[in-house]
Amino acid sequence: MSFVLVALICLAIGFGVGWWYVVPRRLDRENAARRNRVLYELAEGDRENVAQELEQICASEPGDPTVFLALAALDRGRGRIERAKAVHRTVLASADLPSEQRVAALVGLGRDLLAQGNERAAVGALVRAVSLAPRSVATLETLARALERAGGWERAAAAWERLEKQVEGRRAQEARAGRGHAVAGQAAEALEDGEERKARKLAERAVDLAPDSGHCWTVRARVESALGDPIEALESWQRAWELSPVGARSIVPEAWEWATENRRQEDLMERMLSSLRMAREAQLVVALAEKVSRQHPEQAASALERVAERSPSAQLALVRLRLSRGQREAAREAAMRPPRSAGLLCNKCGTQMPRFAFRCGGCGAWDSAAAAGIEGG
Repeated sequence: MSFVLVALICLAIGFGVGWWYVVPRRLDRENAARRNRVLYELAEGDRENVAQELEQICASEPGDPTVFLALAALDRGRGRIERAKAVHRTVLASADLPSEQRVAALVGLGRDLLAQGNERAAVGALVRAVSLAPRSVATLETLARALERAGGWERAAAAWERLEKQVEGRRAQEARAGRGHAVAGQAAEALEDGEERKARKLAERAVDLAPDSGHCWTVRARVESALGDPIEALESWQRAWELSPVGARSIVPEAWEWATENRRQEDLMERMLSSLRMAREAQLVVALAEKVSRQHPEQAASALERVAERSPSAQLALVRLRLSRGQREAAREAAMRPPRSAGLLCNKCGTQMPRFAFRCGGCGAWDSAAAAGIEGG
């Protein structure tokens, strides 16, 4: 009897040890399979299923802050900003949170606050994150963008410069351009404050840092126009509309207004004709043709013909120009082309832009406005 009892005890112990050994590993396999499924669904863009899976993982693994941080980031992407903020603040409330995850939670909270337009609070959270991870590229870049949104141009320029020193290649070029935009912001502020010499120096530095930026050249054009240097102003206006063709409908009229006030219409007209001969972007052609057509109708018509097939606005401008010159048959022929839709979007994040802006309101990227579909050529 004692042998049977010992055998039963050994069997129970063996079963317990086996259960202790097998069940956790089965759960680990299930969790690993679930995480793999989450990664696949995320790659497919199936955010709703990913959110449900993450919520289940959070329930089964409440001690893993990484999953909570992932869920918060997903919530922000789905527009559930308040829940994302609550999750980030809950994670940050943990006293034994590892430094790396604390930084991630602070960055996430900063991005939540930016999404709500609370730039000051976002900067506060991101400054704390940078203090914990001074060499974190993503953290420093997010801080620089937050400072831009808050209008802290000088601090933003310093953050971009610091980032530029930590990265290489394309990232360093992007950081340098970011610094150029921030310096351009400083120049615009100095001009508003009547600090003309400072504004000019900063505007020159901005285009040195970001020579391919329509935003920086526009700021320089405004500075030079205000300071009375017509040669530099003319060059800057032309560079501005050529580098930001989708913004030409606002840049060209501003330049023309300055030229009219300063009796520089003929000089600006030469610049516009030069750009019009080479332009392939519909928005730029339409904006220039509108000013050029009174004195040089044939050159305007030729440029509009070049882009009319892929631009409703160019097609309409061409029809109006033909009618104004009494060319009814040519106007009818131009009007018979089927209209096509178009718009603007950010070429960095794909966000639709209701109107032209040098900076995307979604991701904060500079000079990212691009024509959607066929309008831009």
